Amino acid sequence: MLVCAGEAIRLWAAGHLQKEQVMTTGGPYRMIRNPLYLGSFLIAIGFCLIAGSLWIWIFLIAYFLLCYIPVIRFEESILQEKFGRGYSEYATTVPALYPTPRLYPESTTKFSWKQVLRNKEYNAVIGIILIYAFLIFKQRIF
Repeated sequence: MLVCAGEAIRLWAAGHLQKEQVMTTGGPYRMIRNPLYLGSFLIAIGFCLIAGSLWIWIFLIAYFLLCYIPVIRFEESILQEKFGRGYSEYATTVPALYPTPRLYPESTTKFSWKQVLRNKEYNAVIGIILIYAFLIFKQRIF
């Protein structure tokens, strides 16, 4: 369920995200500044639960803290530089890593499946399928 929910969030976000073109505030971006990372985190938690390994949990937490947080900060500094005061207002209203029920008032984008494809979200879907296939293979062989 978490894997599916995480990918659903990623698909929704990818259908709105227009990198380098506009400051995306539509869809899930009205509730959270980094919905793609939230979706990825939910997918990872789902696979950690399936795998049932403490080491995978430790790796996930370390990876999130050491990789995701610095990348998020870097990306947000670029957005701040590019969009200035508009991004500052957005960032003070919308949380970075957890959704808020209070929606950002302006939606700059509409969902598009073409945008999902442009953002290559199919790579995440393929990755999920491959991980599931590996886990099924591992369970049947070992």
